[in-house]
Amino acid sequence: MNSLQDLKSFEPVCKAISLMFPEMVEVVLHDLKTNRVAHIENGFSKRVVGDDSLIETENYASELRSDGTIGPYRKSSPDGSRIKSISAIIRDDAGVPIALLCINLKTGDLEAVTGLLGKLTRLEDESAGKSILRNDWRELANAVIEDALKEMKISSNQTRKAERLEIIRRLLRADVLSARGSGEYVAEALGVSRASFYAMLREVRNSEKDSSK
Repeated sequence: MNSLQDLKSFEPVCKAISLMFPEMVEVVLHDLKTNRVAHIENGFSKRVVGDDSLIETENYASELRSDGTIGPYRKSSPDGSRIKSISAIIRDDAGVPIALLCINLKTGDLEAVTGLLGKLTRLEDESAGKSILRNDWRELANAVIEDALKEMKISSNQTRKAERLEIIRRLLRADVLSARGSGEYVAEALGVSRASFYAMLREVRNSEKDSSK
């Protein structure tokens, strides 16, 4: 089989990956038979088709996992940008390695955004504002629900009846459900109808009574 002719069929894949992450991802297809770059999309590493693959394919076999991938691993671009890379082996019909597909993601902008988001969400004093919020039953309900979901390691849309009953039990013990409008608020938060919520509330209250006997 002609290696270059075979690799032509992978060029649309390279293009599709680069289009999914415009200006952020470079996709390089290395021909393992010639040890040269066979195709490149969004080439920010200044390489062109025909360039020597150099170290990128030199020791790939020692790094290759059983699933045919290498990485992710760290690299740097010529301009000093941080790069997160991953590679995948491509084999022919006989199982012989013919190419290495490398995807290089610029992480500098993403890391900057992550840092900014961290600054925006960080609180210097976690206890600040508690005195203001302690009389707001909605805030208390939110806190009880959030703590319960964290402990259960699920999101609100993953709760089933058992988890909902436990959340309602905690809300009842926190005296949230004595507030006017709390039933409708909690029902919406749990993603159930008012009728379902009140049915579960009765069930919890009955079980609480039985356990106190």
